[in-house]
Amino acid sequence: MALSLDFPQEKQTESTSDFPFKVIFWIALYTPFEEFFLRWLPTPVAVALRFVPELILYALLFQVCGLKLLRGQPLKRTPIDWIVLAFFVATAISMVINDSSIKGSFVNMRTIWRYLSVFYVIVNIEISRPDLKRLLSGLRVVMIAQGILGSIQYFLPDSFNRAFFAPKGFSIGNYQGGSNAAETGGVKVGSTSGTFSDPAILSAFMIIALALFFGTAYVGGGTLLPSLKDWGGIGTLMFAIFATKKRAALALALLIPPLIIYVYGRSKRLANMGWFYGMVALVGVIAILAVGVASSSMSGVDEREQSVSLSDYFLQVFTPDYWENSNETARGWFMSTILHAVLSTRSWFGFGPDAWHTFQAIEDTMTKGDDMDKLWRDAGVFDDGFWFAFIAYFGFVGTAIYVFMLKRLYDAGKWLARVSTEPEYRTLGSTFATLIIITILYTFVERIFRLRAFSFYFWLLAGLVVNACHLKMAAIKQSRQTF
Repeated sequence: MALSLDFPQEKQTESTSDFPFKVIFWIALYTPFEEFFLRWLPTPVAVALRFVPELILYALLFQVCGLKLLRGQPLKRTPIDWIVLAFFVATAISMVINDSSIKGSFVNMRTIWRYLSVFYVIVNIEISRPDLKRLLSGLRVVMIAQGILGSIQYFLPDSFNRAFFAPKGFSIGNYQGGSNAAETGGVKVGSTSGTFSDPAILSAFMIIALALFFGTAYVGGGTLLPSLKDWGGIGTLMFAIFATKKRAALALALLIPPLIIYVYGRSKRLANMGWFYGMVALVGVIAILAVGVASSSMSGVDEREQSVSLSDYFLQVFTPDYWENSNETARGWFMSTILHAVLSTRSWFGFGPDAWHTFQAIEDTMTKGDDMDKLWRDAGVFDDGFWFAFIAYFGFVGTAIYVFMLKRLYDAGKWLARVSTEPEYRTLGSTFATLIIITILYTFVERIFRLRAFSFYFWLLAGLVVNACHLKMAAIKQSRQTF
């Protein structure tokens, strides 16, 4: 299909544009509330329905991309086509070298790449500016709804939140999902999740939301301080992140405003943000202390009373004991263990994507029985420092390829934000470019690409950016030909 040189003013045919876009639009609005809807259904039905959105996206991929190829029509090129192919080739080499199980490798790869389908669907359909504006507006609505809900949950009894909002637990083989994670102690007492299954997912979703809200607030190039209307939404999202008790997410959220300004190409104005951040830090400390006192004095805040005070919880990250504990018993131990295993065996392609085989290979490099026991006992923490887990699975080669892919996507977002004059495209580009940087940092402490709600919106925004870049490049080419 020839690329239109103008932004489409009329709707495309139902089979090539309207239907796929509408389906993805509604999936985007449904995903944040999926767990809440499914918790009321019988377990077998709920488990089956969890896979429906993913299967629908695969069907759309076949409809949009598969049929174009069968008709001999080329797909639109993207900045990452050859990079994705290179990653899968490197992964195949790793599987052959390590004799990895195909089944185990597929399970692991699927959780990382399952929403690549939405990227290629979005890239290969025509999306008008009004459609993009409607989608971004819809996302802002569900994001602020989750922010409000997560903030309200903080002041509700933990027993009520678990009874009314926690998703129904389920298990498939050795995998546990839903509320089982909370019941086994994997969730901090008193943390909130909105209608997601875990506070980590809500905090990741709020990170995307903050990038979008700040991208919208700064799109006009006016003052560094957003309007009162914008501050209402931004404040709600920030408090929702605070309520998840995810310290890394809260710290990274503070980086979003200067990153948005940098992506927009206004680096000179960053020097003026020092006083602003000093004020925010002061207000933040006062708010943490005030909210901590208020929440502990509320009646019915049952299990939250078992947790440490909020001030201690957020400030303990600056204490030597925290880092000593991390290095010996938590993420830090796995990070050093993985690097030692990969470097000592010179496994530049990693130990393969099959998780069980990877654990066996790491165990073979250990000499202490206590370390071997800890490796398997704390296997649930293995993926938390996800870049290091990534190195274990795919090696330095696969990880470097993946990071290069993210760099290419970042370049596309920054280019769109700086070249465009249309607010929708500028907002989209700045949001996604900022999200790339935040994601790279967050992946050091969270299995961010395994979180379904984050991964879906990440690849959705990536597809929208590349789609818009095609339109902008065509418009620029047309304007040059005109003059």
